[in-house]
Amino acid sequence: MNTPPAQDEHPELAALRRDARNLPALIHAAETLFAQGARADAVALLREGLVLAADDFLLHRVLSGFLAAEGENEAALHHAKRAVDLAPAQAEARLHLASLLLSRQLYATALPHFLAYLETEPHAAQGWHMLSATLFQTGQPARAIEAAQRATALAPDNPDYRLHLASLLTARARYGDALSELAQAEKLDAADARIARAASGNHEALGALGAACREAERALELAPENEEYRRHHDLLAKRMGLFTAQAAGAGQRADLTAWALPPARTRRTSPRTAGLAARLHERGRIIYALALRDMRTRHSRSRLGYFWAVFEPISHLLTLGVMFWLINNAPPPIGHSLFEFYCTGLLPYLMFAHISTEVMEARSASAALLMLPKVRTTDIIFAKTFLLVMTEITVGIIVFSAFGLAGYRGFPAHLFPCIGAVLLLALLGMGIGAINMVIVNYVQSWATLFASIVRLLYFASGIYYTPISMPDAARKLLVLNPVLQGVEIFRSGFYAAYDPFWIKLDYLIFWVLISLMLGFGLERTLRRRLKRHT
Repeated sequence: MNTPPAQDEHPELAALRRDARNLPALIHAAETLFAQGARADAVALLREGLVLAADDFLLHRVLSGFLAAEGENEAALHHAKRAVDLAPAQAEARLHLASLLLSRQLYATALPHFLAYLETEPHAAQGWHMLSATLFQTGQPARAIEAAQRATALAPDNPDYRLHLASLLTARARYGDALSELAQAEKLDAADARIARAASGNHEALGALGAACREAERALELAPENEEYRRHHDLLAKRMGLFTAQAAGAGQRADLTAWALPPARTRRTSPRTAGLAARLHERGRIIYALALRDMRTRHSRSRLGYFWAVFEPISHLLTLGVMFWLINNAPPPIGHSLFEFYCTGLLPYLMFAHISTEVMEARSASAALLMLPKVRTTDIIFAKTFLLVMTEITVGIIVFSAFGLAGYRGFPAHLFPCIGAVLLLALLGMGIGAINMVIVNYVQSWATLFASIVRLLYFASGIYYTPISMPDAARKLLVLNPVLQGVEIFRSGFYAAYDPFWIKLDYLIFWVLISLMLGFGLERTLRRRLKRHT
């Protein structure tokens, strides 16, 4: 027996209650309400319909679209997933679900749905375009470029697709190809300021400051209210000395209004996107992509490629080992191999020295990358640190494996102290490097002075000796060096019988925390000023 309809029940809902075959009429009525602006009534009608037809694919799909338009993202995503579960072969439902996941920055989850959609609709340019964005965010830049090229081939008259492809090429340092795509995009839409801004960044990366400045001027003409475009234009103008030329050519006091630094932007409240985990995941992908780019471009002119970054410290160790083997036949202070003793001091020291130097030069060496909207200075710092840690660990594995094959100790007696020493020295190098990066921005000669300090630490960090052989006064002074503390902690883990009383783990941790807080605090506080000086 059917339940009698309520007095104020919608007639299409009452019809559905009488017979499930009347569902299309209810969906049509909801679409009409939505088109007329009664969006809340349309959503309510569909939700009531779900009580009577909980497993209808079309009902879930239409409701998901309505909820997404209303900003109810979680509910929209729920019904989109339900629609795909009910009709997995429906390509449009796959695209809708993948689009919702992409907007929520759930890139890895969205990827298989885009692929399933393109299997059914291989000629859909929009699908390839969105797949490209997803692939890039999942750390697959090469495949992202291929997908973007498919999108532009299928829709050659879409300037947005070409602009997206150009941004991917820029991220891979393919500036010439990026400029070619931007030229095609400009032919399609010459009034798009984004195209001119992207072209300016690529010209700057190639060192063509004149062309970069012209494109920056054009971008500012097309979008005069854009503060980022104005800052970029002013930075280029200062680098080219246009301010001086203008004042000298006019023979009078120049108008400073156009050259004034823009007012500081007020902090905007970030929209409710994905949670903290999603944002951290995004930063992790950016850092990983930057590390890959650094690995591919740092030694691109050498035939050995990035293998040179591994071979260089090994050759350093071999040179020292042969030299000291020839001039020093004394037994090592610890262990059975003098060469191995040197390596246990030199490898941790190189971890600190390389990271602190590379991080100090992070901004100047990656100025073009900082033009990309999502890339931050901290991303470059973490990427360089990560890559150098992985490189030094690889070197250590190769060197100590060689010792093991030669019959010496090839594995630490206590692994965790060695790992802890390596990580603490890496963090110390990152913190000291961040501090130096800020200082170098204002005092460029500091880089030369710090290089001298690093060379001094080469002899003050216990690489060739242990402080136990020093007089008490000298030892008390040496153990104040945090790098020596890290070296000694590493050795105490490598050699089972070595337990120096002067190791102070809390002292090294104190140095690490202070350097990180000071370095990143200065970078955050002076970020805008650093941008203006770069």
